[in-house]
Amino acid sequence: MSVISVLPARLRAALFIGAVSIAVAGCQTDRIVTGTVPADYRDRHPIQVNEGTRSVQMFVGTGRIGLTPEQRALAGGFASQWRRHGSGPLTIELPANVANEVASSRTLRELRSLLVSSGVPARAIQVQAYQSDAPSNVAPIRLTFAAITAQVANRCHVGQENLGPTPSPDWAQNYSSRNFGCATQHNLAASVANPEDLVQPRAEQPSYAARRKTVLEKYRQGQDPSTTYPTQTKASNVGN
Repeated sequence: MSVISVLPARLRAALFIGAVSIAVAGCQTDRIVTGTVPADYRDRHPIQVNEGTRSVQMFVGTGRIGLTPEQRALAGGFASQWRRHGSGPLTIELPANVANEVASSRTLRELRSLLVSSGVPARAIQVQAYQSDAPSNVAPIRLTFAAITAQVANRCHVGQENLGPTPSPDWAQNYSSRNFGCATQHNLAASVANPEDLVQPRAEQPSYAARRKTVLEKYRQGQDPSTTYPTQTKASNVGN
């Protein structure tokens, strides 16, 4: 006969309740929730919308007067960016005290005319000189303007911790690493066309009325309104 069996009924009930309470308490303190992350990567690496500077550079050699076709295309594309994203004047910065200072100055009229013909008002173009700190004897013409940009303030791979199975508080609680999601946030900030899209969605565009009319007309006539696409396509006739 065991010792517990000879104890009074009340004492046996008290011991049983105490053992169950200890077991339940132990389960609660040792339980690890593996499906939750205490800190979201968007909180650790937030994308900030600030006003930054966009710029392009083009070199004009000492013996050249005028822009190359590639430089003209570059200036025209930069003017298109200013029309879409610019939040201030477009500045032409000419190098000073370098070998190509005169050649760059002679290119100013052509460059200004190109920008105006590309949609930049003449009153929005500013011209100023700058002192180049480059060790070379030539410096580029710089086109700059202020625009709303998206960027991540912190850098990746700073304070990288060991992701192996080492005894650490983060590893024991199944927390994600501090560097998780950093590269994705940087890539998103660099590739987004309009930083305002990160803050609020764009307004809904009107529906394509021509296609909607075609579908409704087929439906009214009892026809199949779906579109039939070719199932076999050929990219090239080479080899026939």
